Amino acid sequence: MKHKDKDAIKLIGFVFVLCILVHIVNILLGGALNDYGLLPRHITHITGLVAYPFLHGSWSHLISNLLSFAVLAYLVGRSGSARLIAVFVISWAISSIGVWLFGRISYHIGLSGIVYGLWAYLLMYALMYRSIKSIVIGVIVMFFYGSMVWGFLPVHQWISFESHLFGALAGALAGYSFAKRDKAKELEMG
Repeated sequence: MKHKDKDAIKLIGFVFVLCILVHIVNILLGGALNDYGLLPRHITHITGLVAYPFLHGSWSHLISNLLSFAVLAYLVGRSGSARLIAVFVISWAISSIGVWLFGRISYHIGLSGIVYGLWAYLLMYALMYRSIKSIVIGVIVMFFYGSMVWGFLPVHQWISFESHLFGALAGALAGYSFAKRDKAKELEMG
């Protein structure tokens, strides 16, 4: 196994363990940790900017987020752990701030903002960079995760479409920026 794969798997494993431990503690506390979710425009809940991706409403919510996260994070991690960490942090920060500024007044929880960021990053990177590897990954992502586009619609009040939207915008921005930078670096080397 390549070093970059091991590093990506370590980060994915860390997020898995963190989310599962937080969920178990939340269950033991009768869901009290959900009060640390992201509540838009409430200064008293500013901790939600940091905490909300790691809180989940149910085991099914947690498992579905973690499975998608693992696959998409691994694919981003194929470009190195630094790239995975950067896309993770960008998606986390922009989705948190976007939801806090523009989201519905409701508690927003879950890893899906970051999941959508990873998804959009892979698609935008493939579109902009256009290497065989990035295009193959983009096609695979669209084939298996293309239905994620429906997550932008405010269909259910308990689903934070805002997290999906701002996470995807963050990922697309990251994908565009990194593809442009990688293309420029490739042309320099020549």
